[in-house]
Amino acid sequence: MAFLEQNFRDHQIELFMGLRNPGSFIPKLLMSLPEQERADAIRNTDLSCLSWIGMIEDIRDLAPGVQITLWGNEDTPFIWGDIIRALGDLSEDTPLVDEHDLLLSLLDETGQKEVLELSHQDAEPSEASLHENMARIFENHAKPGEIEEELDLPGWSIEVVDAFTELYEQDLERLGSIPGVRVLKP
Repeated sequence: MAFLEQNFRDHQIELFMGLRNPGSFIPKLLMSLPEQERADAIRNTDLSCLSWIGMIEDIRDLAPGVQITLWGNEDTPFIWGDIIRALGDLSEDTPLVDEHDLLLSLLDETGQKEVLELSHQDAEPSEASLHENMARIFENHAKPGEIEEELDLPGWSIEVVDAFTELYEQDLERLGSIPGVRVLKP
């Protein structure tokens, strides 16, 4: 990022990145390694101190002019339109064709119908109300096979995932308070 900032100093450089909960990211990453490398990584790494904060702070320190936009990957179906508008530098009220298709792909038929009815209402609901209703529909109508993830790492329990999830949510809040960093949320 520092190299880009230096070489394009007459332009605004922006970084857009979806972050993933380390509770689900770490096991997927480790299971992709050969067994010996995985064992070495587990033995030689303090996984409890992994956080996105350090990486983002390093980018801010090395490339202070770069504007950073982040979001939690698990929120992507709910904020897909916001992500696209941010990437395209569009105003928040710019309508997008098929904005909810990603969310629709995760829902059963009843949920899809509810989302389409909600998104085609004549009266525009507030953004907060829309996100709240989308979350409710998702909770009631998500297809389990589309949203559940197997974490097949020996010793990786629901308690470990919950601990990482709590830290990750704290990180997202903290990241939003760093100057030059914007965190998109539902």
